[in-house]
Amino acid sequence: MVKCTYHISMDIKMDNLHSFVELNSPGSKLVIQEINDGTILKSYFESSSGDIGSEIIFLGDAAEKLDFEIMFDGCSKTNTIFAKDGKYIVTPFYNFERQRLPYIDFSNGYLKFTSFLTGKGRYLHVNIYRISQRADRKFITAIGDRTLVPFGLDGPHVRNTTEKGIRYLNSKDNRGTIWFDIELLEQCSDSDLEYLRKLVVNNSWDAGVHYSEELNSLPHEQACKVMDEGYSYVYEKIGRKPTSWCSMRNRDNITHAIYAYENLGMFWRNGASGIHAERDIGNLDDDTWAWWEPASGAGMVYPAFTHELDLEPAIKYSISCSKFQNWVDNYNSNKMTIVSFFEYNRIGRNTYDASFDILQYTESFFVFRAHTKGFDALVNVNISAGDNTRVCDNTLEQFFSYKLEQDKSITFRVKNNHIYSVYLDSGNKEYDCPVD
Repeated sequence: MVKCTYHISMDIKMDNLHSFVELNSPGSKLVIQEINDGTILKSYFESSSGDIGSEIIFLGDAAEKLDFEIMFDGCSKTNTIFAKDGKYIVTPFYNFERQRLPYIDFSNGYLKFTSFLTGKGRYLHVNIYRISQRADRKFITAIGDRTLVPFGLDGPHVRNTTEKGIRYLNSKDNRGTIWFDIELLEQCSDSDLEYLRKLVVNNSWDAGVHYSEELNSLPHEQACKVMDEGYSYVYEKIGRKPTSWCSMRNRDNITHAIYAYENLGMFWRNGASGIHAERDIGNLDDDTWAWWEPASGAGMVYPAFTHELDLEPAIKYSISCSKFQNWVDNYNSNKMTIVSFFEYNRIGRNTYDASFDILQYTESFFVFRAHTKGFDALVNVNISAGDNTRVCDNTLEQFFSYKLEQDKSITFRVKNNHIYSVYLDSGNKEYDCPVD
């Protein structure tokens, strides 16, 4: 979600006041520790000079259970911490580059608690009683999709090192991004180039740019020239505008990200809002498999990229064929879909960008139009659905299925400028799908 609030109920018990718990919620670095007979929370953030600033809030007596809230705001790039007594602090996102993103940000799908037992401490107990997430609800609310896992390939490398993995991914109705490396793309045969074009056009893979140079090593004007030329080259060769980018060894920064978005319309793959939210994890390879295996098995959403898919064992920075298939199967067993970075990003940002016009409303049905800036949005409609509730895309003239939530509301995807009819309870009556 672009804007949401996490409510956390927990307590900590320790025998050394130097011990502490670090809590990383989206965009934050928070430290919780006892001081005297109370518990404080300290929220840290980087400044433009590289210094680390912080704000402190008192959460309550050390003997009490802690109840506090973290409000994530991807527009202002801030987190607001509320204590149960009503007091609050507002701090920028911890990472300075993430604070400066030229587009709205959205929360990733996890929180991380880390305990630090220091000095002569013998124990530190952390009890988590409840974590919940909420967002402002409307009659029709665009929400994030926790079933989408962003994935992509750098290169692509030689066809016989990736084709088997790509075929397996596509066979499960999954897809991804290819960050085309200009130097590798120049070496492609006509048949390989046509294969890559078909992946993007026919299999819904997304095109990105992998710059063949470390942008950080270039003067800014030269880096911008490299970015312009690489973007145009990939567009010309593949036939689709690249939507995201990275560079050699991921050596790029927020200055490049601002230029790429404002001049080329591309999102940054890297940084704290991308693959670097956790250190050394974004790369899906044999060296990080000990992390990825349980994470994918649990259905944890985290952006992933790799290089080769088909060799056994894999070369460095790549994933072995058996492990890659295991990774895909883990997410499929959790009823999740592997998608391009662009699709994942647009669904997240549409929690802020999307809007809906109610065109007609009666006791038995209503009609609305979706505005989503040209991309799909996932919406929740706050009704009490019955056994015979039906949803129709009037623009496509077809009924389709939806997810029934615990509170009887319904969730489904919508497309930009399409009109939808929702029949609340049709009973035995048959409806024709209206024509837009």
